Amino acid sequence: MDADADNHERLALHLAATRRWLWTALVIGPVNVGLWLYLLGEPSGWGLLLMTALAGLQTVAGVLALIAGIRAIRAATSAPGVGVAAVILGPIVALGAPVAWLLGLLTFGLGATGGAWGRPLRIRGRQRHPSLRAGSDWTQGARPSPAGLDEPTRAALEALWLHDAQKEHASVPAFARISWLLAAVGAPADLLAWSHRAALEEIEHTRRCFALAAGYAGRSHSVEPMPELLLGGLDLTGDPRAALAAESLADGCQLEYFNADVAAACAEVCEEPVTRAVLAQIAAEERSHAEFSWALVTWLLQRDRPHVEAALRDALAALARYPRPTAVSADKRARVERADPQALRRHGRLPDARWAEIWDARLLATTARIAALLAAPVRLAA
Repeated sequence: MDADADNHERLALHLAATRRWLWTALVIGPVNVGLWLYLLGEPSGWGLLLMTALAGLQTVAGVLALIAGIRAIRAATSAPGVGVAAVILGPIVALGAPVAWLLGLLTFGLGATGGAWGRPLRIRGRQRHPSLRAGSDWTQGARPSPAGLDEPTRAALEALWLHDAQKEHASVPAFARISWLLAAVGAPADLLAWSHRAALEEIEHTRRCFALAAGYAGRSHSVEPMPELLLGGLDLTGDPRAALAAESLADGCQLEYFNADVAAACAEVCEEPVTRAVLAQIAAEERSHAEFSWALVTWLLQRDRPHVEAALRDALAALARYPRPTAVSADKRARVERADPQALRRHGRLPDARWAEIWDARLLATTARIAALLAAPVRLAA
């Protein structure tokens, strides 16, 4: 009887361990999928670290569930259902976790940061832009002719220009935040005026992008409210001058100059006159926004060289890891792949390989220019 009691107790312990680890592994899977969906398109360091930790925990739980299940089966006179389930599901969740983790990272790296023009808007570290709805209040400007385009190509062009319109719209509050910070640190009037002028130009870009999308698809879109703007505040930690300098180097000096370079290259190959005019306008004005960032960085160095220079050197070291915008975001890839690539080119859309070349060239130019600026003696601002 004592031996039977001991066996029964061991079986109970093995079954309890099996249930605990199996349920842990099965619960972590959906949680990590939810985290991946939350991070999709806007990966952050803490999010990727948490996703990695959860994947590792799921793997360990799956292995422990498998071990406990085998022990439960050995201790029982007949195979208990939970033990069999653990033997079957344990390896699946244990192996599935690292595979899903790797696929998630590849998703982030292969197009989650689909490109558009404008300065990125970040709320609590994540890039944000408004959702879309039916409407025409943001559609203003000439519309391109879709003559000769098949339906998949028209649909792809609509999706691409709507994406650009969303990102351009997000640039408006992004520049409003910069203006707020400039006033906070006592910036001169010309920098504040330049920032506000850039925000107005981003409004015009948004309207014209919506007009291009409407011309290709024959329907208009507008934007949903962005109540998250009321929650994020200025999202500022540490010295505001150092933060402004680091952000300006990455998001302005590099990214907006890259946006201008891509828009100019797209305008060169674009055969549709309305679309070409919009691309040329975006190229010229995004170049002005990038020069605004360089002027801001220079002024910040003049005002507080020790703190600003350290922040710029850190930002320069991180610049090589800045996520390059891709020509197409992951959620629109399938739609764009159905389009006629030659027709896309005629309407001002270049392949991602060309975007990569332009990014690399701009990164070299940005690195050289900031290195020269840091090496030069800077006079003190009045």
